[in-house]
Amino acid sequence: MLGAIIGDVAGSYLEVLEVNEIKNGHRSYDERIKILDRNNPLFTDDCSCTDDSILTMAIYDAIVNGNCEYEKYLREYGLREVNEGIDLYGRSRFGSGFVKWLEGNFQGESYGNGAAMRIGPVGYLFGTIDEVKEQVRLATIPSHNHVDAIKGAEAVAVTIFLLRTGHSKEDVYEYIKRNYYDLNYDLEDLQRNNVFSSKSSVSVPQALYVFFQSDNFEDSIRKALSIGGDSDTIACIVGSISEAYYGIDEKLKEEVKPYIKDYMMPLLKKKYYSSFEKEKNNERFS
Repeated sequence: MLGAIIGDVAGSYLEVLEVNEIKNGHRSYDERIKILDRNNPLFTDDCSCTDDSILTMAIYDAIVNGNCEYEKYLREYGLREVNEGIDLYGRSRFGSGFVKWLEGNFQGESYGNGAAMRIGPVGYLFGTIDEVKEQVRLATIPSHNHVDAIKGAEAVAVTIFLLRTGHSKEDVYEYIKRNYYDLNYDLEDLQRNNVFSSKSSVSVPQALYVFFQSDNFEDSIRKALSIGGDSDTIACIVGSISEAYYGIDEKLKEEVKPYIKDYMMPLLKKKYYSSFEKEKNNERFS
């Protein structure tokens, strides 16, 4: 789950830049690949925790505390954020279609990448591939009851499940190619020519491809950001997958911490920050 948040936060402002350049096509290749230089920080004062992180935590909370009542938790988390007003960048905190769903009483049929960006916890918290696929469906259909959205979310969750249960990256790559997407991309071509799209059928296979081209967790996030497009969501998906295979560097766990919303921390502390809290307590009483 924290891998998804790291990707989202790191990509939050870059996504704003990508959207601002839609009228010109996309950001330049030279601008995009600057993030590959590790001297350039992943996190800046312009970064924030966006809808990708918020809804990932909604799914996680629904599983661990809410008897998998996905719609209930998606609505609760979403409406809490809507009531906060505009985001750091002066925009709605969610897309207009999702806001209508939050405020309405109907089953959504979005084919966007919003289902895939939030689905990571399902890949981590269920014990068989059949359970994962069924829970993907249940977590997705309230707002994204569309074949493309369900396919994208399932591909992400299944990738996580297979990686965390010991399958090799090569075997998982072949499984995804056989069952979901051909992943026929070239990294430099994406860096030079990728354009913004929030369609699941576009950005999910791009995210999967980037993961399979990566060497470690941070490398996967930087490569995800280097291809532009829907940067925070692509990096969120890549982060959720990469965590299952590489784990997360302690340095990045601490660097992202200031961006995490206060109400998320109780869910994250036990899994990711328990040693940090113990150190703080030891210092306090020493």
